[in-house]
Amino acid sequence: MGISPHLSGTLLALLLIGCGGNSKSDTETETGEAQKDTQTTETGTAETGSLDTQDSQSIDTGTPTTRPFPLLKTSNGQFVEPDGGVVILRGLNVAGNSKVPDFRPLNRLEDLDPLPSWGMNVIRLLFTWEAYEPVEGQLDTDYLNTLSDIADYAGELGLRVIIDFHQDGYSRHLAGGCGDGFPEWTIPPGLTKDTPDNDWLCITWPVLVSADPDVHAAYSAFYADTHGVRSRYLGTMSVLAAHFADHPAVIGFDLMNEPWGWEDSEIAPLYNDAAEVIRAQMPEAILWIEGHASTNNGITQSALPKPEFENYAYAPHFYEAAVLASHIWTGIPTGVEFGFETMISKARDLEAPLFVGEFGTHGGTLNATAYMELHYDQLDKYFASSVQWNYTPRWTEDFKDGWNREDLSIVDNTGKLRGNFTIRPQPQRFAGTPMEFLAEDSKVTVRWSNDPDAGDTRIFLPAEHLWNTTTPQLNTVGSGLACSYDATPMVVSCASEQLGEMTVFITPP
Repeated sequence: MGISPHLSGTLLALLLIGCGGNSKSDTETETGEAQKDTQTTETGTAETGSLDTQDSQSIDTGTPTTRPFPLLKTSNGQFVEPDGGVVILRGLNVAGNSKVPDFRPLNRLEDLDPLPSWGMNVIRLLFTWEAYEPVEGQLDTDYLNTLSDIADYAGELGLRVIIDFHQDGYSRHLAGGCGDGFPEWTIPPGLTKDTPDNDWLCITWPVLVSADPDVHAAYSAFYADTHGVRSRYLGTMSVLAAHFADHPAVIGFDLMNEPWGWEDSEIAPLYNDAAEVIRAQMPEAILWIEGHASTNNGITQSALPKPEFENYAYAPHFYEAAVLASHIWTGIPTGVEFGFETMISKARDLEAPLFVGEFGTHGGTLNATAYMELHYDQLDKYFASSVQWNYTPRWTEDFKDGWNREDLSIVDNTGKLRGNFTIRPQPQRFAGTPMEFLAEDSKVTVRWSNDPDAGDTRIFLPAEHLWNTTTPQLNTVGSGLACSYDATPMVVSCASEQLGEMTVFITPP
Protein backbone atom coordinates (compact mmCIF):
# COMPACT_ATOMS: atom_id res chain seq x y z
CA MET A 1 0.00 0.00 0.00
CA GLY A 2 2.98 2.32 0.50
CA ILE A 3 3.39 5.16 2.99
CA SER A 4 0.27 6.02 4.96
CA PRO A 5 -1.07 9.51 4.37
CA HIS A 6 -2.03 9.72 8.03
CA LEU A 7 1.33 9.37 9.76
CA SER A 8 1.59 10.86 13.24
CA GLY A 9 2.65 14.46 13.79
CA THR A 10 5.76 13.18 15.51
CA LEU A 11 7.08 11.45 12.39
CA LEU A 12 6.83 14.38 10.03
CA ALA A 13 8.08 16.70 12.74
CA LEU A 14 11.25 14.63 12.90
CA LEU A 15 11.67 15.19 9.17
CA LEU A 16 11.64 18.94 9.05
CA ILE A 17 11.09 20.57 12.42
CA GLY A 18 13.57 23.33 13.06
CA CYS A 19 13.35 24.81 9.58
CA GLY A 20 11.77 28.00 10.82
CA GLY A 21 14.39 29.55 13.10
CA ASN A 22 14.66 30.43 16.76
CA SER A 23 12.15 31.78 19.26
CA LYS A 24 11.25 35.42 18.83
CA SER A 25 11.48 38.29 21.26
CA ASP A 26 8.58 40.62 22.00
CA THR A 27 10.02 43.13 19.54
CA GLU A 28 10.30 40.49 16.84
CA THR A 29 6.71 39.45 17.53
CA GLU A 30 5.44 42.94 16.79
CA THR A 31 7.53 43.16 13.63
CA GLY A 32 6.39 39.74 12.52
CA GLU A 33 2.74 40.64 12.98
CA ALA A 34 3.19 43.67 10.77
CA GLN A 35 4.78 41.53 8.08
CA LYS A 36 2.06 38.93 8.41
CA ASP A 37 -0.61 41.55 7.79
CA THR A 38 1.20 42.58 4.64
CA GLN A 39 1.68 39.04 3.43
CA THR A 40 -1.85 37.77 3.91
CA THR A 41 -3.87 40.68 2.54
CA GLU A 42 -6.21 39.28 -0.09
CA THR A 43 -8.29 41.36 -2.42
CA GLY A 44 -9.66 38.62 -4.65
CA THR A 45 -7.98 40.19 -7.65
CA ALA A 46 -4.80 39.25 -9.44
CA GLU A 47 -1.74 41.04 -8.16
CA THR A 48 0.92 42.52 -10.39
CA GLY A 49 3.44 40.03 -11.70
CA SER A 50 6.17 42.42 -12.82
CA LEU A 51 9.67 42.29 -11.48
CA ASP A 52 11.25 45.51 -10.34
CA THR A 53 12.79 46.37 -13.70
CA GLN A 54 14.35 49.69 -12.81
CA ASP A 55 17.82 48.20 -13.30
CA SER A 56 16.76 45.00 -15.04
CA GLN A 57 17.31 43.83 -18.57
CA SER A 58 14.16 43.70 -20.68
CA ILE A 59 13.20 40.14 -21.60
CA ASP A 60 10.86 39.23 -24.44
CA THR A 61 8.22 36.81 -23.16
CA GLY A 62 7.70 35.40 -26.62
CA THR A 63 9.34 32.32 -28.06
CA PRO A 64 13.16 32.47 -28.00
CA THR A 65 14.54 32.00 -31.51
CA THR A 66 17.02 29.27 -30.59
CA ARG A 67 17.26 26.53 -28.01
CA PRO A 68 19.84 27.63 -25.43
CA PHE A 69 21.30 24.14 -25.01
CA PRO A 70 21.03 20.67 -26.55
CA LEU A 71 17.87 18.73 -25.81
CA LEU A 72 18.10 16.69 -22.62
CA LYS A 73 16.43 13.37 -21.80
CA THR A 74 16.88 10.54 -19.31
CA SER A 75 18.42 7.23 -20.32
CA ASN A 76 19.93 4.39 -18.29
CA GLY A 77 19.71 6.36 -15.06
CA GLN A 78 21.41 9.48 -16.46
CA PHE A 79 20.60 12.83 -18.06
CA VAL A 80 21.82 12.57 -21.66
CA GLU A 81 22.22 14.96 -24.58
CA PRO A 82 21.61 13.81 -28.20
CA ASP A 83 25.28 12.97 -28.84
CA GLY A 84 25.39 10.73 -25.77
CA GLY A 85 27.07 13.20 -23.42
CA VAL A 86 26.06 12.67 -19.78
CA VAL A 87 25.00 15.88 -18.01
CA ILE A 88 25.17 16.43 -14.25
CA LEU A 89 22.68 19.08 -13.15
CA ARG A 90 23.62 21.16 -10.12
CA GLY A 91 21.67 24.19 -9.01
CA LEU A 92 19.36 25.94 -6.59
CA ASN A 93 15.69 26.29 -5.72
CA VAL A 94 14.31 29.74 -6.53
CA ALA A 95 13.04 30.94 -4.11
CA GLY A 96 11.96 30.49 -0.49
CA ASN A 97 9.65 33.51 -0.53
CA SER A 98 7.73 32.24 -3.58
CA LYS A 99 5.14 30.53 -1.38
CA VAL A 100 3.46 33.68 -0.02
CA PRO A 101 2.23 37.00 -1.48
CA ASP A 102 3.52 38.64 -3.54
CA PHE A 103 4.83 35.21 -4.71
CA ARG A 104 7.64 36.82 -6.78
CA PRO A 105 11.02 35.19 -6.10
CA LEU A 106 13.31 37.95 -7.36
CA ASN A 107 13.60 41.71 -7.14
CA ARG A 108 15.14 41.80 -10.61
CA LEU A 109 16.27 39.31 -13.20
CA GLU A 110 19.94 40.07 -12.57
CA ASP A 111 19.58 38.36 -9.19
CA LEU A 112 20.34 35.20 -11.17
CA ASP A 113 23.64 36.50 -12.53
CA PRO A 114 25.94 34.99 -9.87
CA LEU A 115 24.68 31.42 -10.26
CA PRO A 116 26.91 30.29 -13.16
CA SER A 117 29.97 31.63 -11.31
CA TRP A 118 29.00 29.38 -8.39
CA GLY A 119 28.97 26.31 -10.63
CA MET A 120 25.22 26.15 -11.13
CA ASN A 121 23.63 25.00 -14.41
CA VAL A 122 19.97 24.54 -13.39
CA ILE A 123 17.27 26.10 -11.23
CA ARG A 124 14.08 24.63 -9.83
CA LEU A 125 11.61 27.50 -10.21
CA LEU A 126 8.64 27.39 -7.85
CA PHE A 127 5.11 27.70 -9.26
CA THR A 128 2.38 28.42 -6.71
CA TRP A 129 -1.15 27.64 -7.86
CA GLU A 130 -2.63 30.17 -5.43
CA ALA A 131 -0.60 32.89 -7.11
CA TYR A 132 -1.81 31.91 -10.59
CA GLU A 133 -5.49 31.30 -9.76
CA PRO A 134 -6.31 33.01 -6.44
CA VAL A 135 -10.00 32.96 -7.28
CA GLU A 136 -11.53 30.10 -9.23
CA GLY A 137 -11.40 30.88 -12.92
CA GLN A 138 -9.44 34.11 -12.41
CA LEU A 139 -5.96 33.63 -13.87
CA ASP A 140 -3.05 35.93 -13.13
CA THR A 141 -1.26 35.79 -16.47
CA ASP A 142 1.12 38.48 -15.27
CA TYR A 143 2.41 36.05 -12.64
CA LEU A 144 2.94 33.40 -15.29
CA ASN A 145 4.77 35.87 -17.50
CA THR A 146 7.01 36.78 -14.57
CA LEU A 147 8.06 33.13 -14.33
CA SER A 148 8.57 33.11 -18.11
CA ASP A 149 10.87 36.13 -17.86
CA ILE A 150 12.90 34.35 -15.19
CA ALA A 151 13.09 31.14 -17.22
CA ASP A 152 14.22 32.98 -20.36
CA TYR A 153 16.82 35.01 -18.52
CA ALA A 154 18.08 31.87 -16.81
CA GLY A 155 18.48 30.26 -20.21
CA GLU A 156 20.57 33.18 -21.42
CA LEU A 157 22.87 32.56 -18.45
CA GLY A 158 23.25 28.89 -19.33
CA LEU A 159 20.82 27.65 -16.67
CA ARG A 160 18.26 24.99 -17.49
CA VAL A 161 14.91 25.40 -15.70
CA ILE A 162 12.56 22.97 -13.95
CA ILE A 163 9.06 24.24 -13.14
CA ASP A 164 8.09 22.96 -9.69
CA PHE A 165 4.41 22.64 -8.74
CA HIS A 166 4.95 23.60 -5.12
CA GLN A 167 2.82 23.00 -2.05
CA ASP A 168 3.38 22.23 1.62
CA GLY A 169 0.45 21.11 3.76
CA TYR A 170 -1.94 21.77 0.87
CA SER A 171 -2.81 25.45 1.42
CA ARG A 172 -2.05 28.58 3.41
CA HIS A 173 -5.62 28.25 4.70
CA LEU A 174 -4.93 24.95 6.50
CA ALA A 175 -2.44 23.65 9.08
CA GLY A 176 -2.94 26.65 11.33
CA GLY A 177 -2.40 28.95 8.36
CA CYS A 178 1.10 27.57 7.86
CA GLY A 179 0.81 25.71 4.56
CA ASP A 180 1.11 26.92 0.98
CA GLY A 181 0.29 26.01 -2.59
CA PHE A 182 -3.33 25.21 -3.39
CA PRO A 183 -5.78 28.15 -3.61
CA GLU A 184 -8.37 28.58 -0.88
CA TRP A 185 -11.19 27.74 -3.29
CA THR A 186 -9.87 24.18 -3.71
CA ILE A 187 -10.48 23.33 -0.04
CA PRO A 188 -13.50 21.00 0.24
CA PRO A 189 -16.65 22.45 1.78
CA GLY A 190 -17.19 21.57 5.42
CA LEU A 191 -13.54 21.81 6.42
CA THR A 192 -12.35 24.42 8.88
CA LYS A 193 -10.24 27.05 7.18
CA ASP A 194 -7.44 28.90 8.94
CA THR A 195 -6.27 32.46 8.47
CA PRO A 196 -2.94 32.44 6.61
CA ASP A 197 -0.08 33.04 9.00
CA ASN A 198 3.29 31.77 7.69
CA ASP A 199 4.94 33.63 10.54
CA TRP A 200 6.85 32.82 13.73
CA LEU A 201 4.01 30.66 15.02
CA CYS A 202 4.61 28.42 12.00
CA ILE A 203 8.11 27.35 13.01
CA THR A 204 6.72 23.90 13.83
CA TRP A 205 4.76 23.71 10.58
CA PRO A 206 5.48 19.97 9.99
CA VAL A 207 3.66 19.15 13.22
CA LEU A 208 0.78 21.41 12.28
CA VAL A 209 0.50 19.84 8.83
CA SER A 210 0.60 16.25 10.00
CA ALA A 211 -1.73 16.82 12.96
CA ASP A 212 -4.44 18.71 11.07
CA PRO A 213 -7.25 16.34 10.01
CA ASP A 214 -8.47 18.94 7.53
CA VAL A 215 -5.15 18.74 5.66
CA HIS A 216 -5.59 14.99 5.21
CA ALA A 217 -9.25 15.39 4.29
CA ALA A 218 -8.31 17.93 1.62
CA TYR A 219 -5.71 15.60 0.14
CA SER A 220 -8.14 12.67 0.16
CA ALA A 221 -10.81 14.70 -1.61
CA PHE A 222 -8.19 15.91 -4.09
CA TYR A 223 -7.07 12.42 -5.09
CA ALA A 224 -10.68 11.22 -5.30
CA ASP A 225 -11.57 14.29 -7.39
CA THR A 226 -14.59 14.67 -5.11
CA HIS A 227 -15.02 18.33 -6.00
CA GLY A 228 -13.15 18.36 -9.29
CA VAL A 229 -9.89 19.78 -7.90
CA ARG A 230 -7.76 16.93 -9.26
CA SER A 231 -9.20 17.61 -12.70
CA ARG A 232 -8.44 21.31 -12.27
CA TYR A 233 -4.86 20.45 -11.26
CA LEU A 234 -4.46 18.43 -14.46
CA GLY A 235 -5.88 21.31 -16.46
CA THR A 236 -3.41 23.68 -14.84
CA MET A 237 -0.51 21.35 -15.63
CA SER A 238 -1.68 21.25 -19.25
CA VAL A 239 -1.72 25.06 -19.37
CA LEU A 240 1.77 25.23 -17.86
CA ALA A 241 3.11 22.71 -20.36
CA ALA A 242 1.61 24.58 -23.30
CA HIS A 243 2.94 27.88 -22.01
CA PHE A 244 6.49 26.77 -21.21
CA ALA A 245 6.82 24.69 -24.36
CA ASP A 246 7.60 28.05 -25.97
CA HIS A 247 10.42 28.68 -23.49
CA PRO A 248 13.12 26.14 -24.31
CA ALA A 249 15.27 26.73 -21.23
CA VAL A 250 12.46 24.88 -19.44
CA ILE A 251 13.29 21.18 -19.58
CA GLY A 252 10.38 19.79 -17.57
CA PHE A 253 8.21 19.74 -14.48
CA ASP A 254 8.33 18.56 -10.88
CA LEU A 255 4.79 17.19 -10.66
CA MET A 256 4.12 17.78 -6.95
CA ASN A 257 6.34 19.03 -4.17
CA GLU A 258 6.40 16.76 -1.10
CA PRO A 259 3.02 15.13 -1.68
CA TRP A 260 0.86 13.39 0.89
CA GLY A 261 -1.22 10.34 0.10
CA TRP A 262 -0.91 6.65 -0.67
CA GLU A 263 2.06 6.28 -2.98
CA ASP A 264 0.71 3.40 -5.08
CA SER A 265 -2.99 4.22 -5.27
CA GLU A 266 -3.04 8.04 -5.13
CA ILE A 267 0.33 9.66 -5.88
CA ALA A 268 1.46 7.34 -8.69
CA PRO A 269 -1.86 7.52 -10.62
CA LEU A 270 -1.75 11.30 -10.31
CA TYR A 271 1.74 11.32 -11.84
CA ASN A 272 0.62 9.07 -14.69
CA ASP A 273 -2.31 11.35 -15.51
CA ALA A 274 -0.18 14.48 -15.20
CA ALA A 275 2.39 12.99 -17.56
CA GLU A 276 -0.31 12.39 -20.16
CA VAL A 277 -1.59 15.97 -20.17
CA ILE A 278 1.90 17.49 -20.07
CA ARG A 279 3.25 15.32 -22.86
CA ALA A 280 0.26 16.24 -25.04
CA GLN A 281 1.59 19.82 -24.98
CA MET A 282 5.32 19.29 -24.46
CA PRO A 283 6.33 15.79 -25.61
CA GLU A 284 10.02 16.19 -24.73
CA ALA A 285 9.48 17.36 -21.14
CA ILE A 286 11.37 15.49 -18.43
CA LEU A 287 9.17 14.75 -15.42
CA TRP A 288 10.45 14.81 -11.85
CA ILE A 289 8.68 12.51 -9.38
CA GLU A 290 8.79 12.54 -5.59
CA GLY A 291 7.64 10.05 -2.99
CA HIS A 292 5.52 10.77 0.07
CA ALA A 293 6.70 13.71 2.19
CA SER A 294 7.64 11.34 5.01
CA THR A 295 10.52 9.94 2.95
CA ASN A 296 12.41 13.25 3.20
CA ASN A 297 14.48 12.01 6.16
CA GLY A 298 16.47 9.57 4.02
CA ILE A 299 15.54 6.77 6.40
CA THR A 300 12.03 5.89 5.27
CA GLN A 301 12.24 4.29 1.84
CA SER A 302 9.69 5.33 -0.76
CA ALA A 303 7.32 2.66 -2.09
CA LEU A 304 6.55 4.70 -5.20
CA PRO A 305 6.05 2.28 -8.11
CA LYS A 306 7.73 2.68 -11.46
CA PRO A 307 5.76 5.14 -13.61
CA GLU A 308 3.87 4.15 -16.74
CA PHE A 309 5.70 6.86 -18.69
CA GLU A 310 9.32 7.33 -19.76
CA ASN A 311 11.82 10.18 -19.50
CA TYR A 312 11.56 10.88 -15.78
CA ALA A 313 13.89 11.51 -12.84
CA TYR A 314 13.56 10.43 -9.22
CA ALA A 315 13.61 13.64 -7.15
CA PRO A 316 13.55 12.87 -3.41
CA HIS A 317 14.30 15.49 -0.77
CA PHE A 318 16.76 14.96 2.05
CA TYR A 319 16.86 16.74 5.40
CA GLU A 320 18.59 15.35 8.48
CA ALA A 321 16.12 16.00 11.29
CA ALA A 322 18.61 16.29 14.14
CA VAL A 323 20.66 18.94 12.34
CA LEU A 324 17.61 21.00 11.40
CA ALA A 325 16.24 20.83 14.92
CA SER A 326 19.49 21.64 16.73
CA HIS A 327 21.26 23.86 14.16
CA ILE A 328 24.34 21.80 14.97
CA TRP A 329 26.25 19.22 12.96
CA THR A 330 28.42 17.06 15.18
CA GLY A 331 30.69 15.96 12.35
CA ILE A 332 29.27 12.43 12.22
CA PRO A 333 28.59 11.61 8.54
CA THR A 334 26.39 8.54 9.09
CA GLY A 335 23.03 10.25 8.63
CA VAL A 336 23.96 11.86 5.32
CA GLU A 337 25.70 8.77 3.99
CA PHE A 338 22.74 6.53 4.89
CA GLY A 339 20.31 9.03 3.38
CA PHE A 340 22.13 9.00 0.06
CA GLU A 341 22.31 5.21 0.06
CA THR A 342 18.54 5.12 0.55
CA MET A 343 17.92 7.58 -2.27
CA ILE A 344 20.30 6.03 -4.80
CA SER A 345 18.84 2.60 -4.07
CA LYS A 346 15.36 3.81 -5.00
CA ALA A 347 16.61 5.66 -8.06
CA ARG A 348 18.25 2.47 -9.32
CA ASP A 349 15.06 0.53 -8.62
CA LEU A 350 13.16 3.05 -10.73
CA GLU A 351 15.92 3.03 -13.37
CA ALA A 352 16.00 6.82 -13.13
CA PRO A 353 18.61 9.50 -12.52
CA LEU A 354 18.90 10.56 -8.88
CA PHE A 355 18.04 14.24 -8.65
CA VAL A 356 17.97 15.47 -5.04
CA GLY A 357 15.27 18.11 -5.32
CA GLU A 358 15.87 19.71 -1.92
CA PHE A 359 18.56 19.55 0.74
CA GLY A 360 20.27 22.09 2.93
CA THR A 361 20.55 23.53 6.42
CA HIS A 362 20.11 26.82 8.25
CA GLY A 363 22.61 29.51 7.39
CA GLY A 364 23.68 29.70 11.03
CA THR A 365 24.13 25.95 11.62
CA LEU A 366 27.29 25.10 13.55
CA ASN A 367 29.72 23.42 11.11
CA ALA A 368 27.37 24.26 8.24
CA THR A 369 30.14 24.55 5.65
CA ALA A 370 31.61 21.11 6.36
CA TYR A 371 28.11 19.65 6.58
CA MET A 372 27.12 20.88 3.14
CA GLU A 373 30.47 19.82 1.69
CA LEU A 374 29.60 16.30 2.84
CA HIS A 375 26.36 16.47 0.85
CA TYR A 376 28.20 17.51 -2.31
CA ASP A 377 30.80 14.81 -1.77
CA GLN A 378 27.95 12.29 -1.74
CA LEU A 379 26.43 13.83 -4.86
CA ASP A 380 29.80 13.49 -6.57
CA LYS A 381 30.18 9.90 -5.39
CA TYR A 382 26.94 8.87 -7.11
CA PHE A 383 27.14 11.36 -10.02
CA ALA A 384 23.78 12.63 -8.80
CA SER A 385 22.12 15.86 -9.82
CA SER A 386 20.59 18.28 -7.34
CA VAL A 387 19.15 21.67 -6.45
CA GLN A 388 19.93 22.97 -2.96
CA TRP A 389 17.20 24.61 -0.91
CA ASN A 390 17.37 27.56 -1.41
CA TYR A 391 18.40 30.80 -3.11
CA THR A 392 16.32 33.73 -1.82
CA PRO A 393 17.71 37.12 -2.90
CA ARG A 394 14.82 38.73 -1.01
CA TRP A 395 15.99 37.26 2.30
CA THR A 396 15.82 39.66 5.24
CA GLU A 397 17.16 39.55 8.78
CA ASP A 398 13.64 39.85 10.20
CA PHE A 399 11.71 37.47 7.96
CA LYS A 400 14.47 35.12 6.75
CA ASP A 401 13.37 33.18 3.63
CA GLY A 402 9.91 34.76 3.88
CA TRP A 403 7.87 31.64 4.71
CA ASN A 404 7.36 30.19 8.20
CA ARG A 405 10.67 31.74 9.27
CA GLU A 406 12.66 29.12 7.41
CA ASP A 407 16.26 30.25 7.18
CA LEU A 408 17.98 28.07 4.59
CA SER A 409 18.80 30.71 1.98
CA ILE A 410 22.42 30.53 0.84
CA VAL A 411 22.60 34.34 0.59
CA ASP A 412 21.78 37.20 2.92
CA ASN A 413 20.08 40.47 2.02
CA THR A 414 23.29 41.81 0.43
CA GLY A 415 23.74 38.76 -1.80
CA LYS A 416 26.70 37.55 0.25
CA LEU A 417 27.06 33.77 0.51
CA ARG A 418 26.36 32.32 3.93
CA GLY A 419 28.00 29.37 5.67
CA ASN A 420 25.61 26.81 4.19
CA PHE A 421 27.05 26.99 0.67
CA THR A 422 30.58 26.80 -0.70
CA ILE A 423 31.80 27.47 -4.22
CA ARG A 424 33.52 24.24 -5.25
CA PRO A 425 34.39 22.19 -8.35
CA GLN A 426 31.37 20.60 -9.99
CA PRO A 427 31.08 17.87 -12.64
CA GLN A 428 28.97 19.21 -15.50
CA ARG A 429 29.32 16.86 -18.45
CA PHE A 430 31.00 13.57 -19.38
CA ALA A 431 31.84 12.37 -22.88
CA GLY A 432 30.86 8.83 -22.03
CA THR A 433 30.39 7.00 -18.74
CA PRO A 434 31.46 8.83 -15.55
CA MET A 435 33.69 6.75 -13.28
CA GLU A 436 35.12 9.10 -10.64
CA PHE A 437 34.85 12.71 -9.52
CA LEU A 438 36.77 13.58 -6.38
CA ALA A 439 37.18 17.19 -5.26
CA GLU A 440 39.89 17.61 -2.63
CA ASP A 441 41.48 20.78 -1.26
CA SER A 442 44.48 20.71 -3.58
CA LYS A 443 43.44 18.26 -6.29
CA VAL A 444 40.44 17.38 -8.42
CA THR A 445 40.38 13.92 -9.98
CA VAL A 446 38.06 13.20 -12.92
CA ARG A 447 37.86 9.80 -14.59
CA TRP A 448 35.50 8.50 -17.26
CA SER A 449 35.16 5.89 -20.01
CA ASN A 450 35.43 8.01 -23.13
CA ASP A 451 33.05 7.97 -26.08
CA PRO A 452 34.65 10.09 -28.82
CA ASP A 453 31.24 10.68 -30.43
CA ALA A 454 29.87 12.24 -27.22
CA GLY A 455 31.66 15.57 -27.42
CA ASP A 456 33.73 16.86 -24.53
CA THR A 457 33.97 16.42 -20.78
CA ARG A 458 33.48 19.62 -18.77
CA ILE A 459 34.28 20.44 -15.16
CA PHE A 460 33.43 23.68 -13.38
CA LEU A 461 36.66 24.76 -11.70
CA PRO A 462 36.74 28.03 -9.71
CA ALA A 463 40.55 28.03 -9.79
CA GLU A 464 41.03 31.63 -8.76
CA HIS A 465 38.65 31.18 -5.84
CA LEU A 466 40.27 27.91 -4.74
CA TRP A 467 43.93 28.48 -5.49
CA ASN A 468 44.32 32.13 -6.48
CA THR A 469 45.30 31.21 -10.02
CA THR A 470 43.86 31.27 -13.53
CA THR A 471 46.32 28.67 -14.80
CA PRO A 472 45.69 25.37 -13.01
CA GLN A 473 47.87 22.37 -13.78
CA LEU A 474 46.12 19.76 -15.96
CA ASN A 475 47.76 16.32 -15.98
CA THR A 476 46.10 13.82 -18.31
CA VAL A 477 46.15 10.05 -18.55
CA GLY A 478 44.55 8.44 -21.61
CA SER A 479 45.13 8.01 -25.31
CA GLY A 480 44.88 11.31 -27.17
CA LEU A 481 43.35 13.17 -24.22
CA ALA A 482 43.74 16.95 -24.37
CA CYS A 483 42.40 19.36 -21.74
CA SER A 484 42.27 23.15 -21.47
CA TYR A 485 41.03 25.70 -18.96
CA ASP A 486 38.95 28.75 -19.77
CA ALA A 487 39.08 31.18 -16.85
CA THR A 488 36.02 33.18 -17.96
CA PRO A 489 33.39 30.44 -17.51
CA MET A 490 35.81 28.68 -15.13
CA VAL A 491 35.55 25.42 -17.04
CA VAL A 492 38.04 22.65 -17.78
CA SER A 493 37.23 21.01 -21.13
CA CYS A 494 38.68 17.64 -22.15
CA ALA A 495 38.31 15.62 -25.34
CA SER A 496 39.83 12.64 -27.09
CA GLU A 497 39.12 10.87 -30.35
CA GLN A 498 39.91 7.53 -28.74
CA LEU A 499 37.79 5.04 -26.81
CA GLY A 500 38.88 4.01 -23.35
CA GLU A 501 39.43 5.20 -19.81
CA MET A 502 40.50 8.82 -19.41
CA THR A 503 41.69 10.71 -16.33
CA VAL A 504 42.58 14.31 -15.65
CA PHE A 505 44.23 15.46 -12.42
CA ILE A 506 43.66 19.17 -11.75
CA THR A 507 45.98 20.88 -9.27
CA PRO A 508 47.39 24.34 -8.52
CA PRO A 509 50.31 25.33 -10.77
